[in-house]
This record gives sequence, structure tokens and C-alpha cells, in this order.
Amino acid sequence: MHLLPSHAYHHGDLKKALISASHKILNERGAEALSLRAIAAEAGVSHMAPYAHFKNKKALFEEVAASGFETLTEMMLKNSEGLNKAGALILSYGASYIEFALAQPQLYRLMLGQVENTGRRVITQNSLQSEATSNKQTLSPELQASSKKPFVLLETAFSQTGLPPLKVKAQALGAWSMVHGMAALLIEGHFEVPKGMSIKDFLALAALDKPV
Repeated sequence: MHLLPSHAYHHGDLKKALISASHKILNERGAEALSLRAIAAEAGVSHMAPYAHFKNKKALFEEVAASGFETLTEMMLKNSEGLNKAGALILSYGASYIEFALAQPQLYRLMLGQVENTGRRVITQNSLQSEATSNKQTLSPELQASSKKPFVLLETAFSQTGLPPLKVKAQALGAWSMVHGMAALLIEGHFEVPKGMSIKDFLALAALDKPV
């Protein structure tokens, strides 16, 4: 169902509607179908309307990716309500990450820069360090800020173990890499979680160390 025409929007509502339309397109047709013209059609507005908020396709993709990280963060927080021990929080955060990725694989791809025009991949002959620096400079401030929030939650949970800061960061990065890799393998169909077992239970089995 299309959203209301542009003249029916209150101030500030159009941008939210365009983001909502973008998510609908991602879920139904995939990232390749996402464009300014497509979201305008989905939202029921003129093809020029999105340019009031997004100067180009890259800006649109970054805004959608940022909204994805915000949703992931909210999901991690909601699923961990009532938990206070480090191990329980870490396991909950990791399971939430994987569940989010499996529920919205197209959005997840876009968030990680696996879709063209996100500005997160720069194919050059430079070193990996130069590429990383270039990518960081091209990301919007909103995407840079929102993309850090899920990891900050995980790192904060690890900090409750009382380990030295460097150890905390290293373990948080290791756990983050693990759930990212597991999510990617599950999405691509390289393996499946055993029937009757939740993502959280399987992740607990996969952890090298018993959560604190």
C-alpha cells in the first residue's frame, strides 16, 4: 500500500515515509531495486520529492543504513532487558545481532556496505589502511555515529568482566567478528542452526569460553 501523497505530510514526516518506503523495497525486492525514483513511487510522491532530503542515491543508502543500525541497537537493548551479568548481556547482544541479520538480510547487506553507492567500499590500488581512511571520510556523520552503537553496547558488557581495557576491546571485537561471520554464513545457507535450537542456545555452544 502506498503512503499518502506529499501534500498530506506534516513537516518532517516525508523523510520518515521515504525511509519506511526504502525498507519495504529492500524487504520485497532487494537492495538492487532501491533508488530515489523507486522510493518516490512507493511513497506515492513525485520523483523529485526525495531530493528535498537526499542529494543522491549514496545519501539515501547511508540514511537507510543508519536507520538499520538504530533499529539493531534498539533490538539489542529490548532483548536484554532485565539482564545485568556480563555473560548474559554478551550472549543476548550476539543473538540479537544474528536474529536481526537473518530477519532483514537485504538491509543487513546495505548496512555493512555490501551494496553499491553506500560509500563504504572504495576499490583502489591503495593499501588497506588508505582504503579504510578514505571510507571513513566519505561516510555521513549520522552513519558513522549509528554504526558504532551496537558495538559500544557489546564492549560495555565486556567491560563488566573487570578485564584490562585492551583485553576488553580485543574480546569484544572477537565476539563481534564471530556473530558477523555466523550471520553471513547462515544468510548464505552455508550451514543451519540445528532444528529445535534457538540462535542464542547455538551461540552459547559456539562460544570458546563460558560467559562470565
